[in-house]
Amino acid sequence: MNRSTKLACAIVAIAAYVLTAYWLKISYVPPIVPDADPKVAGAKLLLRRPFQRFLDSHFGVIARDDSFVNLADTADNNERSPIEIYENDKPLGPAHSSHAGVAKIGHGKFSHWGRKDITIFVFSSSDNTDPQTNGRAYWAVKPGIPDSPSKP
Repeated sequence: MNRSTKLACAIVAIAAYVLTAYWLKISYVPPIVPDADPKVAGAKLLLRRPFQRFLDSHFGVIARDDSFVNLADTADNNERSPIEIYENDKPLGPAHSSHAGVAKIGHGKFSHWGRKDITIFVFSSSDNTDPQTNGRAYWAVKPGIPDSPSKP
């Protein structure tokens, strides 16, 4: 092989490596840690990946689900939703945060928003890592009445 052929092969190999690395970076979905669900009373919904990137934020994402649609905040009532979001077993918050605040500030801010039959959870990780790849499970929880001890 002459020098120009070797150079062309090297360029093709580097390009293939870069494209493969980029594809793996954007498509990797880490496994959910077993027993990472919140230990609280109530209905729990695991928010499933892949999440949709929210605006240009590196830590704000959107999860769509039709659960809890009748409880979501609306334009008429921005404080309606009782839903809490957990990162593994730790609660995030504050709830009812502005979507701009979730995207720009993060640190666990979230919103549960809905219209008609569509519900979205706009949230950020507690430490502003990417929820898509940080390996943590995210849960939407409708708080329930805690179990009370039985009386004799």
